[in-house]
Amino acid sequence: MESIGIGKAGKAHKSQHIKLTAGERAFGIVNGVFLTLLCLVMVYPFWYVLVLSFNTGSDAASGPLWLWPRVWTLKNYEYVFGYEALQVAYRTTLSRVFTGPFLTVGVCMMAAFALSKRFLPGRRWIAFWMILPTFFGGSIISTYIVYAKLGLMNNFLVYIVPGCFQFFNMVIMRTYIESIPSDIEESAMLDGAGYFRIFFRFILPLCMPIIACFGFFSVCNHWLNLQDNLLYVTDRSLQTLQYVLYQVINSSEAAFFIDAGASAETVAASLQANTQNTIPTPEVVKMTVMVVVTFPILMVYPFFQKYFIKGMLVGAVKA
Repeated sequence: MESIGIGKAGKAHKSQHIKLTAGERAFGIVNGVFLTLLCLVMVYPFWYVLVLSFNTGSDAASGPLWLWPRVWTLKNYEYVFGYEALQVAYRTTLSRVFTGPFLTVGVCMMAAFALSKRFLPGRRWIAFWMILPTFFGGSIISTYIVYAKLGLMNNFLVYIVPGCFQFFNMVIMRTYIESIPSDIEESAMLDGAGYFRIFFRFILPLCMPIIACFGFFSVCNHWLNLQDNLLYVTDRSLQTLQYVLYQVINSSEAAFFIDAGASAETVAASLQANTQNTIPTPEVVKMTVMVVVTFPILMVYPFFQKYFIKGMLVGAVKA
């Protein structure tokens, strides 16, 4: 009897096997080849930048590189990390990355929690006045004047304060909070918990997917933002990584890495060292700086990817 049951199960398994037609198999092969080529086209520029950053500048100038460095070296990274302006830019960027996202997510979450309460007086009017500025964005000149009047020019707060509240992120967070069963909040209130305790003990832990999702978006925005430094900051001690990368890419001389206030003797010594191949060439310096600036955010992304589907879709379905 047991052998008969096994035989029937095997026949059922075979009957469930779907046979593909020749056209479907051909489509699968073509689709696989196309997606593989597309991935290679998208990944290869990053790989080329990485390869060039580990190759000596003099050898890279002698001929093109394709898949692997011909002459390995770490001098490019030693030279870049020894650049004082890059070190200052790293400190500034890390400061805004660790400060801005916490403030942005915190403000949006608290506003979303408050607006999720239907008994809140003036709930619709509050939402109306929040969304109104999104339809009448000021020009660069008017924004510059407002920031100057508020004392945000050449101020670290210009990186943090303007983006501490984002209406559409708040709407998705509010929808996510509304999807949480109300029984949890009611049970906590019966036990004597207030709204602050409910928010920090129950709502925040349950909203970790949406918090991680928008937190990562905020981290990317602060890490990759160039415009605020370009328009509102001239103090060299407040330069960000993207601004330094912008300067490096737009420079044509390796001597760019000498501070603007350096003496003529220092500039001459740097140019002489460049002619003697003791410092990297401008091309490998650019590639190395690109790796240094973009690599950290690429390493962080996989840890937050699992939250994107749940965090974004659950909040957007009802929105």
